[in-house]
Amino acid sequence: MKKLFSTLIALLVVSVSMVSAQQKGDIYIGGNLGFGVTSAIVEGESATAAEFAIQPNVGYFVADKFMVGFGLGYSVTGGNGATHTLTLGPKLSYFVPICDKLYYTPSLDILFCCAASDGYSIPGFGLGANIVGFEYQPTEHIGLSASLLSLDYVMLSKEGLTLNTVDFGLTLSPSIGFKYYF
Repeated sequence: MKKLFSTLIALLVVSVSMVSAQQKGDIYIGGNLGFGVTSAIVEGESATAAEFAIQPNVGYFVADKFMVGFGLGYSVTGGNGATHTLTLGPKLSYFVPICDKLYYTPSLDILFCCAASDGYSIPGFGLGANIVGFEYQPTEHIGLSASLLSLDYVMLSKEGLTLNTVDFGLTLSPSIGFKYYF
């Protein structure tokens, strides 16, 4: 009986520690850095472009393990004639405990964006689902995140301009992030 009681106490302590930074009312501030390389071949010509992105964000746990956040992002793609993109919008995430301090964190983003290239500015919107994302919390107040695979839909359109772009793709675009929990 004493072993059973000790085991139950140990499981309770582990369970409480696993939800320490995802309880209703918790707030975080943080940011993500991303880097990617895209290569394409069109009509026998190949092109490669690098992308760098930075996104500060803030979030609030509206329920245990369920976070609502908001992010503002900037990215630049390519070298000469680069495309600059500014994004902002809400994010929903759910924290699924894998083991002590490690969480699977699928998320959904709704973004309003504006892309600028060659003197043109094109507004649009996007939807994103982070399919493979994780967060490791080495301490109660620190979270280190990684996003590895996402499913994205982006539509850019401007009246009077002959450019209507719809991008739908499954992308391998790793990014790392840092969060500080209050």
